[in-house]
Order: sequence, then C-alpha cells, then structure tokens
Amino acid sequence: MQPSLPPSPTPRSSRRVGLHRPRVDAFRVYAMLWIIVAHSELAIGFSGQPTLQVLALSILVRAAVPLFFILAGEHLGPRLLRDRAPGTGPRYMRRLATLFVGASLLYWLLDLAKLARRQGLGSAVGTLLAQASQDPVQLLFSGARMHLWFLMALMIVVAAATLVLARSRVRIFVLVSAVLYGVGLAIGPYAGPLGIDPARNWFVWLLQSPLFFALGVFFGLEQEHLPRRSTAVALVVAGLAVHTAEVLYLTSAYNAAPFRLAMLLGTVPYAAGVGLFAFEPRASRMDRWAARFGGYVPTVYLIHMVFIEILKPPRGRFPDLAVRVVLALLTIVLSFGTAAYLGRLLARGRRKRRMRVRASLAMP
Repeated sequence: MQPSLPPSPTPRSSRRVGLHRPRVDAFRVYAMLWIIVAHSELAIGFSGQPTLQVLALSILVRAAVPLFFILAGEHLGPRLLRDRAPGTGPRYMRRLATLFVGASLLYWLLDLAKLARRQGLGSAVGTLLAQASQDPVQLLFSGARMHLWFLMALMIVVAAATLVLARSRVRIFVLVSAVLYGVGLAIGPYAGPLGIDPARNWFVWLLQSPLFFALGVFFGLEQEHLPRRSTAVALVVAGLAVHTAEVLYLTSAYNAAPFRLAMLLGTVPYAAGVGLFAFEPRASRMDRWAARFGGYVPTVYLIHMVFIEILKPPRGRFPDLAVRVVLALLTIVLSFGTAAYLGRLLARGRRKRRMRVRASLAMP
C-alpha cells in the first residue's frame, strides 16, 4: 500500500475573485485616504517653489494607485492564466466601463449646472460640448475628470492580460510590462534629461500601469505563506529612497512639478513593498475596523472629486493650513458617508426585487 501524499499548499489562484480579506480591504481604504489627501492638496494648489511639505506628500502617496493595480492583478491574474475562469476579464471590464460612463455623466451634469447658472441652459450645453470636443483622445481616456484615467487604464490592462496570460507564461507578461514601464519613464518623467519632448500624462501612465498589475499576478501565483515583513520593509525603504532622489533631481534640475512625477524607478519597489504588507494574512485591530469600509472604496474613488470641487474655498479667504486639513477631512467623511448611503439604497432595492420574485413564484 502506497503512503498517501501530503496535501499540496493552496495557491492564491484558488481564491475566488472578489474575496474579502480584512488586511487587503483595509489597505484599499488606506490607499483611498492617500488619494483624497493628494487630490485635495492638488486642487488647492501651491505657489512658488515646492516646499518640503509638497515634496514629502507627493512622494509618500505614490504607492496608492499602483497598489490598486497590484491588488487587481493579485485577484484577477491567476483566473486569467490559461483561461482558467472564462469570462472573468470581460465581466470585470464591463463593470469598469459602467463605472467610467456613470461617473463621467455625473461630473458633466455638475459642470452643466455650474455653467447654466451663469449662461443659461442653452448656452451651457453648447459650451460643455465645445469643451468636451477640444481633445477627443483625452476625453476617451479620462472622461469628465482626470482621475477617471485609472478606470480606463485598468480596462486596457485587463484586456491585454486576458489575451496574453491565456497564451503565454507570466514571465512574458512581466517582461513586456517592464519594457513598457521603461518606455513610459523615457517619454514621461525622464524626457527632460533625455532631451525629448514629454508625452501626454495619460499615455505615460497607460504604459506604466501594466507592470504593477503584473506584480499582482506574480503575488497571486505564490503559494500560501506568511510574507516576510523584513522583505517588505526593505522594499519600501529602498523604493522611497530612490523615488525621493529622483523627485529631488527632476524638480531641481528640470523644474518638474512634483505631483506630476507619479511613477518613477523607485515607485516599483515602493509599491511592491506596500503590496507585501497588504498581503499579510494577519490583520490588526485597526485593519479589521478599516476593512468595514473597504466595499465603499470604488464609489468613493468616483465621487470624492465632487466634494473637493464644492468645498474648496476661494484662495486667501481662510488660513492655508486650516483649508488643507479641513478640506481633506470633510471630503473623506462626506465621500465615505455618501458611499455608505448609496450602498444601503442599492441593497434595499435588491432585497425588494428578491422579495417580489419570491412572491411571484409562490403565487398559484
């Protein structure tokens, strides 16, 4: 009688897409908080040379958006590999497209309301259409607001991953993504040192996004184990050091705007280290509390700019520090509160539909 083999470790690819884990959901919330603070600071604006505060903030928040790509790759990538879950990519892309169109319509309605107050409805419609048609490519990529670029970029990355991972090895996807990232560096933040004209921001970010998704795919195929915190710390420290040096160099030598230096060489190890922290299986008490708000993050990402634009006061009316603190705090509270309220309304609607279906089935 042959001895039974020990059970093999469970790969992360066996986990279903959308599985909620407290630690991962908490890091989604943390990343969203970073983004709100950064966008509120960017909306207020800065005068003169970038201060230490501006440089520190623009550096520390840089892991937020790459982390979203890493988490998406960790969830979706293993299901796309060899087409293990057919239809996963198209379904995910349809949801992203729905969010993109819905958010754009919301912001266009707000713009129309603002213009109508000054010009009247007829003139406002013409002005809005003229503004939207000035740059059709930009409109296609970012919709009504620039922060929506993430949805379009993730759609394109998921489409590419669906095609590549079904036919090739993960290493090919990672290698191609790394090459694209290098091209994005050359024509984006490093265009000045190389003496070439920089490309549009949305095109640079589109080239750089697949690498973080590929890192997530790599993490998702790892066997279940406790990530070494020392590795995560080393990656974060090294990434922050390199990213900081790059920002200081590009801002001082080429007068680059620090908030436009989104993805540099140091961003890769920095975001990878933060991703390892997020994938730790043990959640702290704070993680478990923050994870309760993880389901609201997609809605908060879409609507938080509404509150920033409405709440931002005219320059010089209030103390600068108070504006920066209060604007970010109010945006966080109102965005998550609105997302929670909308979530309850949708849940109530789903319950009513299920009850109607059950009642119809119970009728003779």
